[in-house]
Amino acid sequence: MYDLILISPINTQLGRFKRFVPRSVPIGVGIIAGFLRKQGFSVKIVDLELEDINENTVEDILKQCKRPRIIGISVMTANVASGYRIAELIKSVDKEAIIVFGGIHATVMPDEILQNGNVDFVVKGEAEYTFLELIKQIKSGKIKKEKLENIGFVEDGKIVYTGISTRMVDMDEVPMFPYDMFDPSRYNLGFILTSRGCPFDCIFCSQRVITKRRYRYTSSERVIEELDYLINELKQPNITFFDDYFTGNKKRVFELCEMMQKMGFHKKASFGVQTRGDSIDKELMKAMRAANFDSLMFGVETASENLMKLINKAETVQENIDAINLAKKMGFATEATFIFGFPTETFDDRFKALSLALQIGVDRARFNNATPYPGTAMYDMVKDKIKKEPMWINFSSAGAVTGGIRKKYPLPYVPDGCTEKELEGTILLANLLFYLNFTNLKKLFNPGQSGSGKWFELPLKELLSPQVLFALLLLGGTVLIRAVKYILACSNCRKFFFKAIMK
Repeated sequence: MYDLILISPINTQLGRFKRFVPRSVPIGVGIIAGFLRKQGFSVKIVDLELEDINENTVEDILKQCKRPRIIGISVMTANVASGYRIAELIKSVDKEAIIVFGGIHATVMPDEILQNGNVDFVVKGEAEYTFLELIKQIKSGKIKKEKLENIGFVEDGKIVYTGISTRMVDMDEVPMFPYDMFDPSRYNLGFILTSRGCPFDCIFCSQRVITKRRYRYTSSERVIEELDYLINELKQPNITFFDDYFTGNKKRVFELCEMMQKMGFHKKASFGVQTRGDSIDKELMKAMRAANFDSLMFGVETASENLMKLINKAETVQENIDAINLAKKMGFATEATFIFGFPTETFDDRFKALSLALQIGVDRARFNNATPYPGTAMYDMVKDKIKKEPMWINFSSAGAVTGGIRKKYPLPYVPDGCTEKELEGTILLANLLFYLNFTNLKKLFNPGQSGSGKWFELPLKELLSPQVLFALLLLGGTVLIRAVKYILACSNCRKFFFKAIMK
């Protein structure tokens, strides 16, 4: 019997890509579970990416929870529809179950969630201490709202919020990630999170809602302890640092690289990180290569300096180009993400981004659609032009790529001067054109290559199985049919395609 159940909802918008996209551990849910376990609570994690909760299974799952039953559901905008479905299902079986929503969407849209009718509490911001206090009060049988912070609930038909806490969690107070709570046969456990926050304020990033731009990191000793567990206990050969901004403190990175070498980690595993072009230099890359960091992912976003200023990236396109070129010379695999559909963006801006990805020769690239998630500056900038489907079901940064032949939902935002068909088509074609290069395609499917930017992740033996090959054929057919439809129906998509082929 568990003290509470934590649920990670499913993202339903991956379509045929779902089978091949690397399965991610629900890190936020895992962190909270590990923290609560340290405080003496037993926690069951249900990841809806792996197991469904439906009319036939919900009662058996609830029976595993002590009364009063507390069900925590962590929601982002992209999966809040799944969260609402689960909340309704749980309440239909046990009206006394106490449902608590947390996460980014709960933080920025608490009124919406509490108006749903199936959610008892909302936890806003970093949840470790606020959720802990709420659980203690629920278990005691008496809610003392004057002792609660960052909590919302409905009282006498009205939405009520407790006092606001500005306390930020000390990273060293959070225990090591509870890898033991996740089945290694079903997840890739080769990851570590060693910091929170980012001092920058890009208009499209919703993480700032939680972290408030306050950059904090775990002590080097704690990082080494966790890496030791991953490498020597879990035998992970490739480890990705999931930090938003790993190189935010260069002194810390130098220190970590030195400690990792002293422990011999560089001889047993390779490492990958996400970074910025303006925050990494030759000396830092040299130290990282010596510690066997071999993969760098850059959020390039655009090839337009004007758009770089608009999205408040606080770096230049040229800084990214210089950093990627240097990284390649020093032996790193390089990955880049781009975003199409920012305000004022033009056809030429999008084509320049694809050209840049091909010219600088990154190993992997992704092109996503700009999504004005609530809580971001972009949302405030374009909110009068947003197309929102019920329960935000169309809010997915990969929606332009993963939509099927009969795409169900419109993109949430299309800039002036561009049609939705043109934006969708150029995003899909950019991804396709980048991987029409055999060298790039081989890197995409390489099961032995690590990194955080992979579209596909399958062991070679699965890749060659008849079922997987059939699924790949269906996926490839879907992508090609959609590409042809865009090329035939949209003049600018034709222009984009043939201009790239001729270049």
